[in-house]
Amino acid sequence: MNVKYEGYLLEKYGEESSQYRELDKELWYRASGGKKRGKVYGLSNLKNDFNVQHHGKQDQEIERLNVIIQDIVKEKEEEKERLNDIIAGLMVEKEKDKAEKEAMNERMANIEAMLKARFQNV
Repeated sequence: MNVKYEGYLLEKYGEESSQYRELDKELWYRASGGKKRGKVYGLSNLKNDFNVQHHGKQDQEIERLNVIIQDIVKEKEEEKERLNDIIAGLMVEKEKDKAEKEAMNERMANIEAMLKARFQNV
């Protein structure tokens, strides 16, 4: 792995070793193959929250996907709000229908009582 790391150092900083950082975390991360089981090979004495910023196409793709995800989440939240409005409207209509049904049942009971009273006198 050191050979891989040294290759990355040469690639990034060129032949001048004085340009090298003491430890280039990003290059070490790449050379080690990334996190495995939450750890980066050879860095066990550093904090577990070792976080390397990746650059290049991978980051651009991740950013593009994050934008897409945010758009989808926003769209779904708007859809949820529209559906909640529809549900609220339906609940209001249901309550109106219930009130109208009760009023109609009461009128029918009154008519039935009047008809019974009228036909009992006949």
